[in-house]
Amino acid sequence: MTVGIVGLGIMGSAYAANLVDAGVAVAGADPSDEARQRLVSAGGTAHESAGPWLAQCDLVILALASPKILGEVSQALGDLLEPGQVVVETGTFALADKLAAQAAVERSGAVLLDSPVSGTGAQAASADLVFMASGPADAIETARPYLRHICHTVIEAGPFGAGSKLKYVANHAVALHNCAAAETLHYADALDLDREVVYRMLSNGAGQSRMSDLRMPLMIEGRYEPATAQMSMFEKDLSIIGDDIRAHDVYTPMFEVVDRVYSKAWENIPKDWDTAAVFEVYRRKDRRE
Repeated sequence: MTVGIVGLGIMGSAYAANLVDAGVAVAGADPSDEARQRLVSAGGTAHESAGPWLAQCDLVILALASPKILGEVSQALGDLLEPGQVVVETGTFALADKLAAQAAVERSGAVLLDSPVSGTGAQAASADLVFMASGPADAIETARPYLRHICHTVIEAGPFGAGSKLKYVANHAVALHNCAAAETLHYADALDLDREVVYRMLSNGAGQSRMSDLRMPLMIEGRYEPATAQMSMFEKDLSIIGDDIRAHDVYTPMFEVVDRVYSKAWENIPKDWDTAAVFEVYRRKDRRE
């Protein structure tokens, strides 16, 4: 069994490490020397780019950083893959970009699944992810034995594109809950409460949320590097969600407020910091300007 992974950043490298640990052979590609070295150190085989080696893989996973790269890789896969191969596309992109990738990949006779994930890089490292797989049911079943090594749940979302729509909803919730955790901690600071006591109370009380559990410790410590999910990535994700919300004319006043908070964060906070750093917007004196 061999899984090919194109893109060995935070998420792709976590997929690779967990698959290798499970006894699955992994071949991966990334232009970064550091990323390739991580894969080799984990026990995989590294390549600089997609190539004929992908045609020998039992499953191909894409973990790519931008729609431009997705387009380039998809075109390459359309020339490289064999009929019947299954490709799992795990990124968060506009649906139009996913559909273009599907058309490019499936020129080869392969099948592309739209399968974004819910979870941070830290969760990916411990296989604590949810895959929202959409596309043909038989292709999802082909992928499932491999995906079980890198996540705890595979949701069969429906026809191609339903996975992305679920991810938009998931990230909408993440954005709101992340700011809720930051605002709650800021309020607790104003009351001169012990931060650790506040965190324990929230983690065990009616106000508990997964984002608070994951991100409030980072906010308490001011520990934003290395990022589990970078500000730059979430800027892209919220832009996609905002465009989709406007396209569907959905009333989302809470999202509009949160979007403004993140906009201030992107202006003032390093883009490679963790998204927990949105807490710094609340702490800074110029936050209301």
